[in-house]
Order: sequence, then structure tokens, then C-alpha cells
Amino acid sequence: MVLTKEYRIPMPVTLEEYRVAQLYMVTKVSLNESGGGNHEGVEVIKNEPYSDETGTGQYTLKCYRFVSRVPSWLRPFLPTSVESMLEVYEESWNAFPYTRTIFRNGWMGDKFKCEIITRYFEDAGGQDNVHHLTPEQLKELTVEVVDVVADPIDAGKYKPEEDPTLYHSKKANRGPWTKDWLKHDPKPVMTSYKLCIVEFKWWGLQTKVEQLIHSMALRNTVLMSHRQCVCWMDEWFGMTMEDIRAYEAHSKVELLRKLGKLPPAEGMATADNNDTTATTTTTATAAEPAAAASPEPAAAESPAAETVAADPPSAADPAEPAAAAAVAVVVAAAAVAVAAAAEVTEAGAAATATAAEDA
Repeated sequence: MVLTKEYRIPMPVTLEEYRVAQLYMVTKVSLNESGGGNHEGVEVIKNEPYSDETGTGQYTLKCYRFVSRVPSWLRPFLPTSVESMLEVYEESWNAFPYTRTIFRNGWMGDKFKCEIITRYFEDAGGQDNVHHLTPEQLKELTVEVVDVVADPIDAGKYKPEEDPTLYHSKKANRGPWTKDWLKHDPKPVMTSYKLCIVEFKWWGLQTKVEQLIHSMALRNTVLMSHRQCVCWMDEWFGMTMEDIRAYEAHSKVELLRKLGKLPPAEGMATADNNDTTATTTTTATAAEPAAAASPEPAAAESPAAETVAADPPSAADPAEPAAAAAVAVVVAAAAVAVAAAAEVTEAGAAATATAAEDA
């Protein structure tokens, strides 16, 4: 059974501020997650406008490579082709205030799919059924509010500078926020309504893996990335879309260097620096999924959603790199379990056949 959840993430910003903030955050996180001397990270294969009967926006195709994220205990069990196993492809259609993102893994084929449909509203998260689900779909839906201020996070990931209860934005003159901030009619406020559909079609593992992807790769990542978005406010506040375009353009070459696809810039010892600046290339390979023409999901695959036309932004959901890395690790762990189960099954079948022959 496909596991579907809606995460509602209220944020202390306006809708237009969030539009800039999410694009800034995606670019910064992409760079932070790339490099390390192993040519891992985020590669933007396509980044181009689309326009059809549903509206206009920006289509992106990305590949995430995170072999080093695999836990050390898991690596001995993985095949030599682990690199391709841990490549997660992401297709995204962004027509803010609507986005649709799909994660796939070539090794898993049609047995794995993670789809995120997001609508953005200037409210505190009180709307129901913004994705226009049917009564049957609503019965299967779980709704969770993700509170970027009050929700607990893993102690190992806590940073005081990324704590909204401690942070004050000098530029916006906002914060710090109290843990009951949503109870006091906050202004400004907007909410991301994320409909997350996870499908992992392997008998014996489906429910556990789908739950793990939701908890580790989706909810936790959404919480952490939006806390960062709030606490990076002085970095993005006041930026225009033109500023974002310039930031992204500067970032393209830097990320390609981090991935080892371009030589280091003059004066740089390596491509591995902490400069926060992301990428684009227009070359696709046969292993990559083809770009879809429309951002609308097919009715048979996921709930229908109306596209809102807008000036084409250049990225999709915040913290995609972190989510993709987590998805890759979960998929790899599940693959090991499947392979082990297959070996046991084959051994059992062989033993049965031998016993039959002896008889």
C-alpha cells in the first residue's frame, strides 16, 4: 500500500519572502552537500523553463550521488555497483506557489517512487484538503504539522545558530520565537502544504521502508531545512529574484568544480571549499529519466493538483539534497535486505530440489 502523508510547515515569513528564501536555501544546501574530495553531491543535468496548457514554470532534472553517506556497517554487504545504486534522480516542476518533485532510483526501477506535491498559502496551516483529494484518498491520509520552533530535533544535529528560539534577524527585526508562537496569531506567516507519496514495491519490506523514508528522509529533513531557512534570514532577506538569479549563476561553476567536472579556479588548491555558491549542465545520459512535459501528476498515480502560473523559479523543494541522500541510504539498506532474502530463497529452493532428487 502506498503511504501518503501531508506535512504542514508554518513559517514566520510572507509568501513572497519564502519564494526567495527557498531558492536561496536550495542553492546553499546543494553546495554544502557537494564536494568533500569524492566528487559526490548534486548535479543539475537540466534546468529549463516549461510552458504548456497547465501554466509556466521551471523544470529541473538532478542527480544526487552520496556513496559516503552509507553507514560503515552496511558497506560490506553492498555490491560493487553501489555507486549506481545510490544515485537518486529528481525531476521537479516549479510554478510557485505550486511545485511537484519526483525522486527515483535507476537500480530500483519502477519499484520505488517518492513524489512530493507542494502548495503554498499565506496562512498558519489551518486549511484542509488543499490538494483536492477524493474522500477515499482522505481516509488514507495522515496530516502532521511540522513546527520549526517547537518540534524536537536529534541532539547530534542541534546547532545554537540554527535555533529559532535563540535567533534574531537584524534585517527583518524578527525573532527569537517562543515555542507557542503559533498560538498567538503570528504575523507574518505562511505555510507549505506538502503531500508526500512514497511507494516501495517489495514484498516484506514495503511498509517498513515507506515508513522509514517518511520519518528519516522527509519529515526530519523538512524540519531541519526549514529551521535553517528561518535562521538564515539575514542572508536572504531583501534579495530580489534578480539577486537570486545572479547567485545561482555564480553557483553553477562552483558546484561543477566541487563535482570534479571543472578544474579548480585560479588560486584554489582544490574544488572542495566552503564557498556557498550551484550548477547546471544540459547533457543527459541514457540512464536518466526523460523530462515530462507537464507538472501535473497523472490521476492514476497521485492526486490531481491545479498548477498556478508564475515567473519561472529555478529550483524546487528546499533541502532536496539532504532528502535525496537519506532516500538513497534507505533504498540501499532495503536492497541489501532484499538481496539477502533472495539468496536465502534460492538456497532453500536448491536444498529442496536436492532433497527431492535424493528421495
